[in-house]
Amino acid sequence: MFVQRFSNGDAAPMAAEVFWAVFGPHVERPEPELDFWRARVADGGEADIYAGVAGPSLDSLMISRFSTGTVLELLVEFVRRAGAVIMPPGCPTLLIDEKQARELPEELRADVAVVSSGSDIEAILRSC
Repeated sequence: MFVQRFSNGDAAPMAAEVFWAVFGPHVERPEPELDFWRARVADGGEADIYAGVAGPSLDSLMISRFSTGTVLELLVEFVRRAGAVIMPPGCPTLLIDEKQARELPEELRADVAVVSSGSDIEAILRSC
């Protein structure tokens, strides 16, 4: 799934400090030269995260091979703090706040869903 922040229909940067605050404590295998971060959480969940976080901001984030549970709760926390949205392939664009729809590119506004938890994301992914 891709995670991106938008402003006035255009991609906008996200603060790298938000990445470090949310995912940093869970990174078990960093490969910064590849912009790759393997995260493992207390419930045994894992995720592969691709993000260029060497500077003060990142343009986007991709999370793959992720488990449900705590990993998705962390993802919700990240997008909430970053003001970002989640774009799962073949599913609606996932917003934390319905007001975010105004910032999306026109082509993404037609199919959106508001989520507030990892279990909301799970339910949507199962239905797509």
